[in-house]
Amino acid sequence: MAKKTSGFLILAVALLGPSSALAGDDIPYHVVKGDTLIALGEKYLLRPADYRIVQQTNRIGNPRMIPVGKILKFPRHLLKYEAAKARFIAVRGGVSSVQGNARAQARTGAELREGAAVQTEAGAFATLALDDGSRVSVPSNSDVKIVRLRKYYLGSALDYDFQVQRGAARSKVAPLQSKNDRYQVRTPKAVSAVRGTDFQTRVDETSGNDFAEVDEGALAVDLTNGKSAAVGAGFGLAVTAKGEAISEALLPAVALVGAGKLQNNPAVRFALPGDGKAYRLSVATDAGFVEQIADVLSRDESADFGALEDGNYFLRVRQLSPAGIEGQPAVYAFKRRLNSVSGNVAPAADGWVFRWAGVGKGAIRYHFQLVRGTPDSVPFVDEAGLLVQQLSLSDLPPGDYHWRIGSVQYLDGESDTNWTPFEKFTVTAD
Repeated sequence: MAKKTSGFLILAVALLGPSSALAGDDIPYHVVKGDTLIALGEKYLLRPADYRIVQQTNRIGNPRMIPVGKILKFPRHLLKYEAAKARFIAVRGGVSSVQGNARAQARTGAELREGAAVQTEAGAFATLALDDGSRVSVPSNSDVKIVRLRKYYLGSALDYDFQVQRGAARSKVAPLQSKNDRYQVRTPKAVSAVRGTDFQTRVDETSGNDFAEVDEGALAVDLTNGKSAAVGAGFGLAVTAKGEAISEALLPAVALVGAGKLQNNPAVRFALPGDGKAYRLSVATDAGFVEQIADVLSRDESADFGALEDGNYFLRVRQLSPAGIEGQPAVYAFKRRLNSVSGNVAPAADGWVFRWAGVGKGAIRYHFQLVRGTPDSVPFVDEAGLLVQQLSLSDLPPGDYHWRIGSVQYLDGESDTNWTPFEKFTVTAD
């Protein structure tokens, strides 16, 4: 059952457990013998003179005399850092990297720095790898900005901050090594701070709602009205345009009939329950969906991915709840190997001529069948192993007939037969 609360919110996402405290805007430092604020400022601050701010914040009287063992708080925005980087490990379709006023076509291996944005067109996808092994996947019609990408000198703390300005981003976050490491993903209504999790953050321009779906980890939700809520692993959160937060369990994984069958028709198509519910289907060349190549949202009886190239693929399916939260994933492996045939029949001077043409790789043979009466009757003509693409028949007795042609494909030590539907024609008496 969905739970609702009102007010705009800040989301904090963390693994539940002893180390579930989230990194804040300060990084602590344990004072050791010989430390002075002046020396620490030289070592860790962008502007050494800002040690005075640290002195004020921590209420230190003498910057040259600090009690050993005291914990000092250093504001992140004052700290020296090494610029971290993100790198494209997968690019498909129209993907651009934008840095300031400069725009470039994204390519695998290209690096991005703090302040850059990744923009994807319709049918385009990209995946970034971060220095710590985390991944950010950006689907079609999205705009994701890298707000911060830093490794501070103090404690070697990481600070990754992304802004989903349009569309979505899926984050697979490597376990953070320190409680001072911070990984955040922002949307217009929320900030998700993460400690090792797998989650998606989305902005729906049509409804004005923001979404977060968590496969691993947990959500600790702080509202601006002072209230808080917890959303565990396997749950999702929707934040409406009015600021109402809806938390609910992710719908269970969908069992699709025939999802793993060989896809040999011109269009790769998957049957859906046809219950009027919405389903998100994604196709990738790898089980981790780093190399995603297609994505479809469908409320119909099927989802069509068009003419994919031959190869091995993975299908991921999620059902959407009435609130728009995407459910748990079901992943299927399937093979795409085009083996298509079409044909027609026409009267000839001395009978009937059947013509056909096939498309597909490998060695192709054809199998012709003609039945008299209903399609489930014993074949009247049954010719297998044909190399030709037409067949003429004469002296057919009057009556109703059904015919079909099968394309038998031999490739990589395997065979596959794909039949056309039975087509009816009638032979009349002269």
